[in-house]
Amino acid sequence: MAFINVKDCLTDPRQLIKLILLVVCVSITIYQLSECVNKIISPPITSHYRFRYNQSIKYPAITVCRRPSFKTFLFPQYGIRASTLDLAANNLFEHFPFNTTTLEHFLNATTYDFKEVVPLYGYNETGMGENLWFRKIFFTKRGLCHTMIPKEMSQNFAIGGGFWLYLKHTAKDKTKDTNGLSTTGFEIHIHDEFEVIKEEDGSNTGFVYVETGEDLHVTLTVQSYSQVSTKQQPCVKDPTYGKSRCEQKCVHNFAARKVGCRVPWLRDLDQDYPLCSDYVSINEITNAMTEEFSSRALSECNCQGRCNNTLYKYQIVHRRDVDVIQGSSSTIAIYFDSNLVTELIDVISYDWNIFLADIGGSLGFLLGLSVIGFVNVIEEIVKLIFRMREKTEDFPELELEGKGEGKEGESLKSVMEFVANCDMYEEKHGEKITKY
Repeated sequence: MAFINVKDCLTDPRQLIKLILLVVCVSITIYQLSECVNKIISPPITSHYRFRYNQSIKYPAITVCRRPSFKTFLFPQYGIRASTLDLAANNLFEHFPFNTTTLEHFLNATTYDFKEVVPLYGYNETGMGENLWFRKIFFTKRGLCHTMIPKEMSQNFAIGGGFWLYLKHTAKDKTKDTNGLSTTGFEIHIHDEFEVIKEEDGSNTGFVYVETGEDLHVTLTVQSYSQVSTKQQPCVKDPTYGKSRCEQKCVHNFAARKVGCRVPWLRDLDQDYPLCSDYVSINEITNAMTEEFSSRALSECNCQGRCNNTLYKYQIVHRRDVDVIQGSSSTIAIYFDSNLVTELIDVISYDWNIFLADIGGSLGFLLGLSVIGFVNVIEEIVKLIFRMREKTEDFPELELEGKGEGKEGESLKSVMEFVANCDMYEEKHGEKITKY
């Protein structure tokens, strides 16, 4: 392997060109190696989009909320106006009889329990069975909502393998508000079991509205997304974690800590607070849950997204008015009509194997080095260092005298050595020369 003689670079153009090419190649190699290091520190992510057929499928959770949400005709018994639609209004509980009753008793009496809303139901070809979990949630606007969570997966991709609900209503006629929206019916929220419904309409959930006296068929499709946790976009790998639940817990705990008591629509509290017993405390909790204070609480909690997300989309394929005999009650069927699942998967597209391959390719292609050649380069560098060190130790005075003289200094030195040799020869053999 040929090496560049640095001393000849100023006199030999070929050596100079070799030096320039070597510097350029080394610079490019260093740049490529730095890019490889950056990729190994922050690896690029590649997304794969694919379809998969499942033999069985997991159904989402279903949350049912009734409209109207409260039995407002009972409100005057508790010192509240009968026209009230939101319990978060300021000073609403100013005349509430805290001495004789509690907020929990008030809500249980003025909202609709599960049997009043869903007297009949079925899931996975089983009617009124034990294959569902049930959970109830209080809201300031929606009143009492009921969540049904499947205990088992379904293998029937038809109407019989999903949910069927008979929804009971007491309204005689369909009514609408000033915006033309129905005020008598049912909200059907379709969501992942580890996500929760917030006070805002439709956040984190699919939303189906069933008016009184209607029959609906709703088909579902599922999309799953698997994200890779990175420093730029971290996520939580726990399959039981939900971002909306984390945010809800954060805001509710913030409000309870600030006031020192709780109300029934606060959930997932870290400690047991006493029930608020005056309207001033309830107003403070309501103000603490406003957008301004909620954003401050969320900034402290830093609720991250899930690494594995499941999104359920719905489509209404059948909608009609029910028979006169059924009256104002409604029915809804929610089911998968196909076992096709859409998946979007993020994977790390750079690892140590690719890193080592890139290093070998950069060195071999740009510098033309093999492993043996690279070892020879190191050997020559080490030898050069030792040679320079030995010369410096043996002739320190010559090194100092010779600096800056160049070729003229070397010529003068040769002449002086020649003269000195001549003088020595004359002294030694002078007598013999005179004799002859």
